[in-house]
Amino acid sequence: MTELVLKVDDILAEKFKEVSLQRFEGDDALTFEFALKSLLSNDDLDMIRFEQIVEQIQDDIEAAGGMTDKEIDACIATYRKEKRARGKELEGRH
Repeated sequence: MTELVLKVDDILAEKFKEVSLQRFEGDDALTFEFALKSLLSNDDLDMIRFEQIVEQIQDDIEAAGGMTDKEIDACIATYRKEKRARGKELEGRH
């Protein structure tokens, strides 16, 4: 984690602290993160959300005892088979 020091107008600093206390229980880092994310483009936000989802899945798998390479390959094969089946279903609807 990187420490960031900003010099801002006193009024702006007070407003930031007020928002931090009211909406983020005084967590200045979380307040700053939220403010920055609100300024990012939707593509950037989508990537951040995607990375968070991937990290959560990885944590869940790790907490459940992990997976072997063979188990991962089986999951991928199942996914691809189901995806092909869904594609054929959609083709039949036209």
